[in-house]
Amino acid sequence: MTSTTTSEIIWPRPTSAGCVFCIILRDTRDCALDQAQRFNFFPASPLCCVTFVFAGEFHVIEQPDGMERPWTGAKLPRMAFSGAQLRPLITWNPGETYAIVITFYPDAFSAMTRVDLSPFTGRTVPAEEALPRSILQPCRDFFEAVPREGTERSFPMIEDKIEALWADMRPAAAPSAKWIEDWRKGVVQRAAQAGSGRSSRQIARRVKSWTGVNERDLHGLGHTEQLYARLHAALEKGDVDWAGLAAASGFADQAHMIRQIRRHTGFTPEQLRQSAASDEAFWGYRLLGQYFETPASR
Repeated sequence: MTSTTTSEIIWPRPTSAGCVFCIILRDTRDCALDQAQRFNFFPASPLCCVTFVFAGEFHVIEQPDGMERPWTGAKLPRMAFSGAQLRPLITWNPGETYAIVITFYPDAFSAMTRVDLSPFTGRTVPAEEALPRSILQPCRDFFEAVPREGTERSFPMIEDKIEALWADMRPAAAPSAKWIEDWRKGVVQRAAQAGSGRSSRQIARRVKSWTGVNERDLHGLGHTEQLYARLHAALEKGDVDWAGLAAASGFADQAHMIRQIRRHTGFTPEQLRQSAASDEAFWGYRLLGQYFETPASR
């Protein structure tokens, strides 16, 4: 047995970067992890994703008491689609696991597939229940190819299909954006220019259909991302001024900042500071750190 798990971000090709946000790989095979280390903590996110579970199981923890008996949580489908998550997400693995998650900008995914994402907010369903055949079949092919051909040789297969679909459906103005807040502004601008109706209600309806989330929640998620990026930078410097961080991030006070980050992560900033650096269950937050340090051009 080895003590090293693999958690990796794979960036998309430039030609699909306006559609695919990133690909996440998680591999704990041949690793001896205790029960606490097999939890997976993720922040709220406006992104949608397709998850492929090639080995092991993921149980979704819905209630606080589920932490005590995590094996009772609903089992994630082996190929699942998830809409935007407005609350933090917790899963648990009863043993070793190998999974790949392809995350998409929701408006791009909606344009590419013609799927209204509003019914999927906060939900994870079998991919067959959400995806049209145009994207479902490439996902099935990828799921079957990885065990047979290996991950590295199988990636081009699904990347080619996504790239082709995106090229056919890509809106005229769909630039990629590193930060959620910049992306949100672009979505709202395109919603204001699309269709014949330009009222605030019609714009809001388009934003919700394209992303599954209303504009206020999108702004809140973008605000939290900027806060966590500043927190990450402060931690890297080894000097965290909580009051200064709150002020620089546009919060009325420190208490407001704590409520906001707890709403989207389930933890206070201090708890994240203590756990994100080395706690195995917080590997998703360490990947966020890599994301913050990646140039916008990536």
